[in-house]
Amino acid sequence: MCGHVADSSAVLPDDPLHDGLRRVTACCETHLEMVRAAYRQRPFVQEELWAGKIGRVLTSGRPVLTMTELACRTGLDEPDIRRAIAWHNERRRRLDG
Repeated sequence: MCGHVADSSAVLPDDPLHDGLRRVTACCETHLEMVRAAYRQRPFVQEELWAGKIGRVLTSGRPVLTMTELACRTGLDEPDIRRAIAWHNERRRRLDG
């Protein structure tokens, strides 16, 4: 059985329309509901999703030279980009320290 769950860490390299959705597979309906329940316990962090979108743009295609270009290619506005960068930097500090 297959289904989808909300997951702010799910950013697909070639399918931005489904960012924030993770495809999951289970052996039966009961197991699928258990997987869905586990994902419902995980907070959906908008900045995490935005950071993933930024990462995808920065690691594919032509280089991004300006904030305006990054905003255009991610579909985010500048304040959201700055929030995503701050979230990413804080997360790195916690993981590295």
